[in-house]
Amino acid sequence: MFSRLFVSLTVLCILSFNVSARNNDNPFAKNETLTIGTDAVWKIDKKAVLAVKSSGESKGIYYHLQFDNKQLELMMSSDAQGDNPKKFSQLEIKNVEVDGKQLPLFKWCLSNQERHNRFLQQGLKVKKNICVIDSGEGTFIMRLNKATLAALQNGRRMSIMLKPFRTPLDLNYDISDFKGMYTALNAKPEPAIAVAAPVPVSAPVSAPVIVKAPVVKPVRKCWAGAPPQYRNIKSVGYNCDDAAGKQRAEMQVSKSVNQEKEKQRKLAAEKEKQRKLVEQEKQKALAEKEKQEKLLQAEAAAIAASQAKQAKISDEISMKMIKVCEKYWNKGEHRCYCQKYIEHAPASIQESSTCD
Repeated sequence: MFSRLFVSLTVLCILSFNVSARNNDNPFAKNETLTIGTDAVWKIDKKAVLAVKSSGESKGIYYHLQFDNKQLELMMSSDAQGDNPKKFSQLEIKNVEVDGKQLPLFKWCLSNQERHNRFLQQGLKVKKNICVIDSGEGTFIMRLNKATLAALQNGRRMSIMLKPFRTPLDLNYDISDFKGMYTALNAKPEPAIAVAAPVPVSAPVSAPVIVKAPVVKPVRKCWAGAPPQYRNIKSVGYNCDDAAGKQRAEMQVSKSVNQEKEKQRKLAAEKEKQRKLVEQEKQKALAEKEKQEKLLQAEAAAIAASQAKQAKISDEISMKMIKVCEKYWNKGEHRCYCQKYIEHAPASIQESSTCD
């Protein structure tokens, strides 16, 4: 008995462990989300050919998205400057999407990773190091190709799903400002203009004085973007130092969002109207079917009643005829019209071949 109890407890422990493991791998588990909009501006270092967009969240982790024309790197740190990398005991990258579709380059990395292709895992090597994870440095790197760079330039939303802890985290970036950043990062400085200083008439003629054109401070461009669920609404750019311009841009985006909401409301109303019409037609067809079934049932009942009545009449006629025939059978006589009821006749009365 003790051995049976021990085996039962062992099986229960194994089942509990399996259920727990399945729950941890459940793809429908609730994720945490961090949205980074265009209010987090790109910091461009033209000398280093590097652009960085940084954002922090409540757990004290800062996320730095870096681009250097060759690769896209997500670096996590415990400080806003990015000087202290965040170390993780495990780090997985579940997915990378642009405008709701998985990035083909990320899919390639999954297909060319050692051992499995479900997610990028720390310690598993990807062919040619196109995708690299380093949990010790808190980094995820993707080496870009032309198609991926074009997708980033033309995209509006990018999502990176990572799992640094038990719960996956969705980093949702508004990348409608990526193209503007790329242009600014790779823009060549305008050459200085040589201007000859005016020469006084009384002064002796000398070589022209070269005066450099004043350096114009570059205008920082910011973007007002719609919430992530409105991917088809374009972000509106404005001068980062222009408060009135920012307000106008935000009002323009808000107007577009309200128009989209009204459009969705009308679509939902039309969809509900069509659903009600379909339901009405369904109920009408059901009522018609029930009506036809009742008619068929009534018709079947009438036929059954008629058949019962006919059977009763037939039985009554048979009884009368048998009584008539019995008078002859008792005399030892047989009549042809009694041939039909011969089974009721005495044994001495036999069928007659002449009655056919």
